[in-house]
Amino acid sequence: MKTGNRSNALLVELLIVVMFFMLAATVLLQVFSTASDQGRKAGRITRALDSAQNVAERLYAAAAPETALVEMGFVRHADVWTRDEGDYTIEAVSETQDRPYGVWYQQEVRVEMAGEELLTLPCSRYEEARP
Repeated sequence: MKTGNRSNALLVELLIVVMFFMLAATVLLQVFSTASDQGRKAGRITRALDSAQNVAERLYAAAAPETALVEMGFVRHADVWTRDEGDYTIEAVSETQDRPYGVWYQQEVRVEMAGEELLTLPCSRYEEARP
């Protein structure tokens, strides 16, 4: 009868070890899943910020900001130009002011993701009038 008790104790110990490893595997799976989701979200944010920076740079270099926005695929709603990229939305507000010696172009590029504003980039330049 003593051998039966020893084999039962060994089976219980093995069962405890297997349960411990199953618990550890479950916790690690959740940790890796969360890390993967955060990595994907960070990638989307990075793409959104890069896209906004590209828009701001093109607006800065453009001779006519409204034409550049149309070429980039923006749609005008009231005074705001928008472009929906699926995961995020880019908005651009463009204002032109005539000054005594030139034209002041002032733009602002905003990025929104899930209703939260991620970034606002101001983009202004002054172009002197040529005689």
